[in-house]
Amino acid sequence: MDETNVINLIAIETVSPKWRMTRSAGAVYAALIVLIIGCISVGNLLYERFFIPRHITQPILYASIAIAGYLIYRRHFLRYRYTLTSEMLAIEELGGKKERTLAAIDLAAIHHISREKDERNKKARIIRASLPPQKNTIWILAVIDGKETQYAISASDDFLTKLTEQWNGLRTKSIE
Repeated sequence: MDETNVINLIAIETVSPKWRMTRSAGAVYAALIVLIIGCISVGNLLYERFFIPRHITQPILYASIAIAGYLIYRRHFLRYRYTLTSEMLAIEELGGKKERTLAAIDLAAIHHISREKDERNKKARIIRASLPPQKNTIWILAVIDGKETQYAISASDDFLTKLTEQWNGLRTKSIE
């Protein structure tokens, strides 16, 4: 008779930015409108005072609006879900109605879990799935297909404890 491998769900956690008045949708839209009007005014000022043509200033100013919009979206609207099973850690990015899997890490591929970033691995790819403040970030170093990757997550202490216990349990099983 064939054995079936059972995978147990151990923990699941969704982290999202703390709600503040400045993070409300209305405040963000108001800030973007002020930014757009400010950029148009700066472009007009540069043309009137310094005779810098608008076709030079406008692309730069509109690019700054796009970058600011992206940063606001990234910091204020993205959420992350961390799922821990008996064999795997999954990291997903949630934005609006979209869900995107950032990583599905086999626990056996994890080499290190800590609150400090491993500075020795300068060539390691970094995947950030954490929220500010950065002091609460948990760093996971994994080697997948011979490539080192560092994952930054904002999991709670309870989730970190479960992850560490599960990871240590798998490591001791593989040593035996």
